[in-house]
Amino acid sequence: MLPDGLLRDLASRSPAELGELLAARPEAVRPGTESVEDLAEALLSRAGLRRALDELSRPELDAVERAVVLGGPAAPLPARPPWDRLHRLGLVHRDGDVLRLVPGLAEALGRYPAGLGRPRQVLAVLAARLRGEAPGAPVAGSVPRTAEELAQWPAPAREVLDRFRAHPVGALPGALRRADPAADAGARPVDWLLAHGVLFPVDARHVELPREIGLLLRGPDPWATTPPEPPAGPGAPVPDRVRDNAAAAAVEQLLRRTAALRAELRARPLTTLRAGGIGVRELRRLRSALGVEHAELVRLLGRGELTGLVRLDPDTSAWRPAPAPFEDAERPDQWWHVVRSWLASDVVPSAVGLPLADGSVVGVLTRGTHAPEAPAVRRALLAAHAEAAERAPGGHGTEDVLALARWRRPRLGRALDRWGPGMLTEAAELGLLGADALTAPGLALAENRPEDAVRAVAGWLPAPSRTVLLQSDLTATATGYLAPDVARALGGLADPEGHGPVPRHRFSERSLHRALDAGWTPPSILAWLEEHGRGPVPQALAYLVEEAGRGHGRIRITRADWVLTGEEELLEALAGSPELAGRRLRRPAPGVLVVGAGAETPGRRGPSARDGGLRELTAAVRATGTEPALDVAPAEPAPPVPAADPALLLEVPAPRLPVPSAEEVQDLVDRLTGRDRARHPADDPTDDPTDSGGAAPWDP
Repeated sequence: MLPDGLLRDLASRSPAELGELLAARPEAVRPGTESVEDLAEALLSRAGLRRALDELSRPELDAVERAVVLGGPAAPLPARPPWDRLHRLGLVHRDGDVLRLVPGLAEALGRYPAGLGRPRQVLAVLAARLRGEAPGAPVAGSVPRTAEELAQWPAPAREVLDRFRAHPVGALPGALRRADPAADAGARPVDWLLAHGVLFPVDARHVELPREIGLLLRGPDPWATTPPEPPAGPGAPVPDRVRDNAAAAAVEQLLRRTAALRAELRARPLTTLRAGGIGVRELRRLRSALGVEHAELVRLLGRGELTGLVRLDPDTSAWRPAPAPFEDAERPDQWWHVVRSWLASDVVPSAVGLPLADGSVVGVLTRGTHAPEAPAVRRALLAAHAEAAERAPGGHGTEDVLALARWRRPRLGRALDRWGPGMLTEAAELGLLGADALTAPGLALAENRPEDAVRAVAGWLPAPSRTVLLQSDLTATATGYLAPDVARALGGLADPEGHGPVPRHRFSERSLHRALDAGWTPPSILAWLEEHGRGPVPQALAYLVEEAGRGHGRIRITRADWVLTGEEELLEALAGSPELAGRRLRRPAPGVLVVGAGAETPGRRGPSARDGGLRELTAAVRATGTEPALDVAPAEPAPPVPAADPALLLEVPAPRLPVPSAEEVQDLVDRLTGRDRARHPADDPTDDPTDSGGAAPWDP
């Protein structure tokens, strides 16, 4: 049953006040909301109330807890801070001359508001039911009514009670035992407290301290000690140039190592353990290949998971790069994909290594890194950094930011303590922080201005380079970030060396033969080098390309059984080589050798498999001193495929709590106030607008 006072309160709000309420309570913006009654039901949902409570600051939450614990009217009218915001959020409503809590708010607050237990009478009924006693039996013992009376109790009993100051529940084996009324408080203080009705069993292993005793331990008003103002830490001086340089370097490294991770996993996927997670050997191999420390590697893998750029293959139980064209996107778009995924995902990459309840620790790429409250914690940290920067510009330490975030979002306190330090490290790696100071992109995201954030990052990143520095030691060094098409072509012609900030590749006979197999020709290779190289092509590199071209294709391998074509004397030598001993050979024509797949011999795997047979044939040809051409690849380079919009192919985790748009909020306000009927009078012939703005009078 909806309270009449709540319905009258909602009906009396102006369109602007309704818009503010709906923007703050997005769970009420749903298609089924058409009337004040529908709005009230949406606002009173358990999930909606909990979400609204999570948004309260320390003084606002204290006011709600005080009203729930002490009872009575919440506050007199007119509403003053913090009650004015609680009213705007729909957590209290007008009832005559006072504000009252809306129904269900006490339950949404939780079982232990302010860390206090349940009322004594409630615990007595629960304990009687657990012990099989009559629920209406009087509670044994007497409870002190003042702190002075409590101070007269035996010291051992008061020492036990002191352990319940922070939380009302404690572990006690055999909690359902019948306490001896004659127990000595000095020798057996727990039994003495059980017998006097001060501790009550809530199951076979736990007891709870009643709310009345908790208030005596903390004082009649435990909320009076809360500071009225948020904590303000001093800001360390950080020049803007130092901050931005640190953040820009972090963004460059983020994008470079993300691409390097995907390239490495494309070549060698990351296998998982049977029990889940990644083994030490695989992590060591990947760390060596990428040249990063262990802590940074696990965060890199976690970011790959939360962005969807690295995915678990269910068929092979291996982590592989997603087919999304991440590398083809513009770098500011790459950054924005990573950041918006980080803001929306429940994966916490820095959680690896944190302790779990069973004594183990969180493993790499396991469910232990998932936390439903992660998006809210990230937003709270950015908001706290923004507020700290506004009060005291400069860098702010982790503890100062966490203290401010706890004050602003106290119900996220435990999550902030557990995930907050690691998330601040992640924010620095994303370029949202630089030298512990909030950057322009970080401030834009804290204020919900994503376009400004992307624009700021774009200003940090130089334009892609299309040239490389060719040197006589057969290396090509990029002069900066390479355009995607240039990087792909260079990767086909040469082998990468390292994963530093400046890409470096080395040409070799093997890399050039690989390019020739893919459809390149010596003239096309030299033309590409002349177009994209700075200065003339080094003579040593030009000779290497020409030599590879001369030695390539004297024998060709074509998929059938296996058909080898080429110079007659080379094929004759190959037919008699020991590498092909035992294989079926046919010479259907001069210059042609057909090698049968052959039967698989016991204890030997591979000859009957096409891929294995190709490797053996290639090795046999190379043993004759020549490099074969493989016709199993396309003879000509495949025509370029029109690039798809990377934004359409990069999936972002859907937010757990979708935020309605301003248009959706305005449409609901119009429906509730009748403005939609005023704009379309033909839809309702009884609608007769009377005010100057054309809006119909609202009579709920």
